[in-house]
Amino acid sequence: MNTQSGSGLLSLVNGFVDRAIGAADLPTAVRQKLLRQQLNSVSKMTPAMLASTVVVSVVFLLLTWGTARFWPMAVTLAAINMLQLHASYLAWSNPNLSLESKPHKSVVRTVLYALLLGTLWGVVFNIIPVDLNSTVRGAATIGAGGLLCISMMALVNYPQALAAFTIPLIVGALGTVVGMDTTPDVWVQGVLLMAFTSIMVGITFNHASAFVAHRASEALLLEKREIIGLLLREFEQAASDWVWGFDADGSINRLSSGFTTATGVDEDDLVGADFVHFMQCITPPNDTLVAQLERDVSDRKTFQDIELRVTAAGVECWWALTGKPAFDDAGVYLGYIGTGSDVTARKLAERRITMLAHHDPMTGLLNRNKFTEQLNSCVARLERYGAPFTVMFLDLDQFKSVNDSRGHMVGDRLLVEVAKRIDALVHEPDLTARLGGDEFAIILPNSGDSEMVARLADRLIAEIKRPFIIEGEEVVIGMSVGIAMAPLSGTRPDQILRNADLALYRAKDDGRSVYRFFESQMDSDARERRLLEVELRDAIGNRELVLYYQPLVSAESEEPVGFEALIRWNHPIRGLVPPVEFIPVAEHSNLIVDIGDWTIEQACMAASTWPEHLTVAVNLSAKHFRRSDITQVVQKALAMSGLAPKRLEIEITEGLLMEDPEEVVAKLGELRALGVSIAMDDFGTGYSSLNYLLKFPFDKIKIDRSFVNASSGDEVARDILKAIASLGRTLKLKITAEGVETREQASFLTEIACDQLQGFFFARPLDPVELPHYLLTRFPGRAEAVTSEAQARLAAIAS
Repeated sequence: MNTQSGSGLLSLVNGFVDRAIGAADLPTAVRQKLLRQQLNSVSKMTPAMLASTVVVSVVFLLLTWGTARFWPMAVTLAAINMLQLHASYLAWSNPNLSLESKPHKSVVRTVLYALLLGTLWGVVFNIIPVDLNSTVRGAATIGAGGLLCISMMALVNYPQALAAFTIPLIVGALGTVVGMDTTPDVWVQGVLLMAFTSIMVGITFNHASAFVAHRASEALLLEKREIIGLLLREFEQAASDWVWGFDADGSINRLSSGFTTATGVDEDDLVGADFVHFMQCITPPNDTLVAQLERDVSDRKTFQDIELRVTAAGVECWWALTGKPAFDDAGVYLGYIGTGSDVTARKLAERRITMLAHHDPMTGLLNRNKFTEQLNSCVARLERYGAPFTVMFLDLDQFKSVNDSRGHMVGDRLLVEVAKRIDALVHEPDLTARLGGDEFAIILPNSGDSEMVARLADRLIAEIKRPFIIEGEEVVIGMSVGIAMAPLSGTRPDQILRNADLALYRAKDDGRSVYRFFESQMDSDARERRLLEVELRDAIGNRELVLYYQPLVSAESEEPVGFEALIRWNHPIRGLVPPVEFIPVAEHSNLIVDIGDWTIEQACMAASTWPEHLTVAVNLSAKHFRRSDITQVVQKALAMSGLAPKRLEIEITEGLLMEDPEEVVAKLGELRALGVSIAMDDFGTGYSSLNYLLKFPFDKIKIDRSFVNASSGDEVARDILKAIASLGRTLKLKITAEGVETREQASFLTEIACDQLQGFFFARPLDPVELPHYLLTRFPGRAEAVTSEAQARLAAIAS
């Protein structure tokens, strides 16, 4: 038999054994790792094999001493011991196979050595003179049985090597039995040998199957833990919340630095402790909320924002805990993972019986009510004495990105530091106020000097541009300033405020981190925006709004599985207006509710004419979601169109969840109850996407196009995409990647097991004229219905 045919036979045997022990369907990387573990288990048992070889060899040599078979026996046993010694040396010199090395060479060597050793032992059992006396016969029987037992223990995890060793050994032993006189005890020994051999085969395959299942499960679980660990580490670094987790026994196995800091206990002392017992130790006795937490853990339920009064590091404070049970693919309970945060400041604020009536509780500056009172006083002085004054509106630039990337607590600390810097530059009798969010205002009651005001604005902008150090990290933002000087910019409080706001709006449009004085042209621009708002209001009644549909395709087949509805404004003069131009105007007014409701209704009506397996996705504006009774709107649209709820997908961004998560989660729950799917859009761009996945069970996550664009040349972006895809599989979520523009991107996203793809590579958004042709070419069976729908829509637009 040549080498090639021998290798083919070994591959055949390996394939058969892998199927028998359940290793054939494992991923290649897991199978390679498992094979190394099998070979390493064989290597560790080579000393035992060597010891048994030496013992049996000595006994057989003593029994054949002085007989004609001594020298053949000695030569054969010498060969066996040399092979076994060399195998032991190889195992000692390379105790663990390298993870980078391919184990094929070790496989061939292990099976070959086992085959040679088994064959030589078969020869030994044919050389030994079993008919000499009962002592020799008994020694041969015990030797064969002992070698079989020891080989099974040594090679049980690798059935190929065990078969290569035992088959020739058993054949040799049976040859010895057959060659003996046909006395009843000889045949009994033969029958027992075959029976024990059959049992050994069964035990071997059963043990090997269990070994494969256990090791493969460990490998897959480790991979998932590494992926989740990567995401959790990113979350821990980016968010202000803590991360904690415990295993199936309730023992703490994951802590972020924020948790240990909050408790004042070292990580080494916390890891391994019982989580529920630890919470009982630091909370008041018989706390009903702790009892509720214990019941939720016992019933393996998700708990959310349980606020507990704790004593940590000798200080009384309040924590909010959220946790969710974790299960593997087989549904086996793995423990809990969750987040926590210190809400002491909020709880203390709730306890206050009275608050400062005129100051912002966070920054200590004047609040909006006091600011309005002071502005009215300045206007009264202007009317009575003609005393000019100035109002400055200040708005922070890049503050939202800080909130999104580092969390609200960091954002609040930043606002406090900003307030300190502003207040340090403003002197008596000037007044500084925080109007809300990241908006500030200054009243200069005795200033009508534009140059002095401009110098102050320059100093404010320069001061805010200097880096802030928050929690040991550098934060850089900017500030835009709008200025209205009375009486030049108005003589009424509302007029002055409006004109200062217009000046701030212009400063934002001119590149941010600049100041602008109010000019009359700004009022003209504001009128232009109001005109656009009026035209947009008429556009709804005049049927000028139209939906385009961009296909969502299956990553595997690249066949369409649905469409995303995208709104456009077909303006009679301006032409096709993209949403980026008119949606902000709609959101500023209440038109966004009418437009959003219309979009849902029209998308459902259109989808009802498509093939039944196609879905339609509608991206909801955050303001539309909050202002509209979204559940009733969706229910009405589904009823009017007859569309099955499962074919409608509602897409939201995590920005919606950040402002009032409890109310939003409740509304999303109502939509889910209707049977509608919920997707998180732009996943990965916010600071706490993972936390929101714990709070609400989404059906789908859409990977932001920025990651897809970067994946073409950025290895880090590709790793992040792999991690997100693995997270989706772990949480059993569909994964959609948007912004696919090249074949390379599509192939990579398919390779990492994304479910759906979307982008210009497959199709641009289709207008109502193009959509029927697109459906006609892909689903000819529905051509008549699609064409009729398209004609009806064209007639509606024309009228």
